Amino acid sequence: MATNGSTNGTNGQSSRFDPTFTQRVIDTMGPNMTPRNREVMAALLRHLHDFAREVELTVDEWMTGVHFINAVGQISTKTRNEAHRVSDVLGLES
Repeated sequence: MATNGSTNGTNGQSSRFDPTFTQRVIDTMGPNMTPRNREVMAALLRHLHDFAREVELTVDEWMTGVHFINAVGQISTKTRNEAHRVSDVLGLES
């Protein structure tokens, strides 16, 4: 998985990933985003990329997550928002 190129947490070694990747992804946000949404999304992207690097996420592990998100979306309805329930289970209750 691509990450931001920070140290990988082991003996201060440099990451094997492009150190500009995360910022380039952040820079793709469109001009219509509010400053607050830009701040939140940039932080989310930095943390997501750092997480992938920290745990050395494999493609198979990433795809397991993608399939989980897809399954949540498929069982959601107008009256049953499963993504909201997942966020509650993860401790990010509204």
